[in-house]
Amino acid sequence: MMRFITDFADQGVILPVLAVGGLVMLLRGWWRGAAVWVLTASLVLAFMLLLKIAGLYYAWFVHVPIISPSGHVAAACVVYGGLLFMMGQGWFARFPALMLPSVLAVGLVIGQTRLMLHAHTLLEVVIGCMVGCAGGVMVGRKCGPVPHPLWIYLLPCVGCIACLFHGCHLGIEGTIRRIFAPENIFHP
Repeated sequence: MMRFITDFADQGVILPVLAVGGLVMLLRGWWRGAAVWVLTASLVLAFMLLLKIAGLYYAWFVHVPIISPSGHVAAACVVYGGLLFMMGQGWFARFPALMLPSVLAVGLVIGQTRLMLHAHTLLEVVIGCMVGCAGGVMVGRKCGPVPHPLWIYLLPCVGCIACLFHGCHLGIEGTIRRIFAPENIFHP
């Protein structure tokens, strides 16, 4: 069950969800929302890549186990949490104290799966959650007013794409370690 849940946050699912969600927003004429969602999520994913590379080098130089912040958690928070925040803007305007907890809930669910699968340490999950939640809240705060009927189109499309690509794995972690391994760079 944990593998089933965590697979919704794999890059093989997140990237198509992000692309199709942004495309639906564009087709419905919501340019600002599409730009904010796609750009913010892309920046979060790029920042996570830099953190993973930094963790490789830190571990190599200090001779400690590799620190690899959870990209699954960060991606889920910014993509699914940001989408939740966008779609619930009116509700969150009435109850602003629930903004961060709604995005954080996504991170807690995926974070728990990563811990139970022994894919990450608590520190790595917390780092991914902090980065992803910052992105998810940014999406909800900066996207502007959501066109009223957008959810009728967006949520089914995102849900279908997530289910269609569920189980697809890009193996990004291994690729990062192969390409950016310090021993490959310092000992060619």
